[in-house]
Amino acid sequence: MRTVETQIAKARAELAAMDIEGVRASGILPASGSKFFPVIGYPPLTMFSDMDQQAIFQNFDSRPARKTIAYIHIPFCPSRCTFCHWITKTKSKSEEVDVYLDYLEKEMILYKTNMGMEKIPAHSVLIGGGTPTYLNVEQTLRFMQMIHRHYDLSVCTQFSVEAEPRTLLGDDGFEKLRIMQDHGVHRISMGVQSFDDDILAYMGRVHTHQDTLDAITQMRRAKIENIFIDLIYAYPNQSVEMWTRNMLQAVELDIEGYQLYRLRVKQHGDRQGNIITQFNKKPDVFPDADTIQLMKHLGIMISEDHGFHEYQTRIFAKKENDISHYLRDWCCGLTDVVGVGVSSWSNLRGVFTLNVGDTSLQTYYDLIDQRKVAINRGKIRTNDDELRRNFILPLKNMKVDKSYYKLLTGITVDEVFGAEIEWLATIGVIEQNNDYVWLSKLGRFFADEVTTQFFNHDYLPFPEVVDAQKQALG
Repeated sequence: MRTVETQIAKARAELAAMDIEGVRASGILPASGSKFFPVIGYPPLTMFSDMDQQAIFQNFDSRPARKTIAYIHIPFCPSRCTFCHWITKTKSKSEEVDVYLDYLEKEMILYKTNMGMEKIPAHSVLIGGGTPTYLNVEQTLRFMQMIHRHYDLSVCTQFSVEAEPRTLLGDDGFEKLRIMQDHGVHRISMGVQSFDDDILAYMGRVHTHQDTLDAITQMRRAKIENIFIDLIYAYPNQSVEMWTRNMLQAVELDIEGYQLYRLRVKQHGDRQGNIITQFNKKPDVFPDADTIQLMKHLGIMISEDHGFHEYQTRIFAKKENDISHYLRDWCCGLTDVVGVGVSSWSNLRGVFTLNVGDTSLQTYYDLIDQRKVAINRGKIRTNDDELRRNFILPLKNMKVDKSYYKLLTGITVDEVFGAEIEWLATIGVIEQNNDYVWLSKLGRFFADEVTTQFFNHDYLPFPEVVDAQKQALG
């Protein structure tokens, strides 16, 4: 207990030395920090309009191409987590999974045919969900073989799969791991979320802390070399002491790194999470803004003290190359993305699209039966979108390379955002030199809120922050 108390006291002292009040007084924190919207992409996926496949493939060959990465979505899960904002199918029978894999392969073929390619080049791959490791042994083998049939992985720097602890246990779990490792999976990111069994139950998770430990041992036995986990802070009924113990346990695990997520209450995916019901019924069990900031700083401080560095915002690792290449590529490299599966998203040559988010899966199947990729929303990016996106995503995640920005846009960072950068620099959240723009230590602490300042006002999730910007910039 003394160690936990010591860590909390140290974090409080370090926070006190940061100009948190100055940031709050600037007006850039929605509801003084109590509201939160994660900057995952730009424009936000929740703001796309109706669209079909014509926009993404029209004049495809004449539009500027970029490096391509791949996302494949598996919607099946052992349970529906209260914090989940995505389409999931729980406790599905094996036959239902088989049908989904049939259609998933058909969509892969539709994509590569419309792109005029024998195989889709994938410089990095993420298999997400849902729970990709929900598949049984035979389905896992079929799925891995399917990917190799339709994607060119000769250029792939990292093949990453998301997982849930219990799906990796036992003889079947080991066999699935062995199959993935044999087919080139470099990295597994496991949804752990908490080491407290009571909190896990409250989250709707079916695994326990012991399952997490056993799954890590199982992955090492299967020779998986790059293991990451996800952890969530600011969960209802989660105390600062509980979070501190979680972090002290995390840094002692046999893993390469982890992602630390602040609980997301506001919808940012295809479905509002059940967490909103808890919030509306008992808002008092949710941590306040000051407690959330303390938890966040504890995560950063304990990580750095134990050799886990924040190489990308909220992503901590012992070695930089072990972080998600998929996230790095599309956030910082601003690559194209081919996404297949229900609720997946794509970014191809200036067009964003989002696949149908249908819990029954039937709408997804119907579109593919019509020989269409399963798009129902999207956005043809405007010049304004490009100018902002090429700045916002690298700034949020790593840093903006000024020369690369000018190469992509034909205009300098200062010409577009000089006034905003100067204003945010006076608050102490942005720094720059001749080559780069980046978030300061204080700015990274408020990365989502700072980068939201570069949104077009039509896309702001919390319109009250507009007034602060207008007042500062005249």
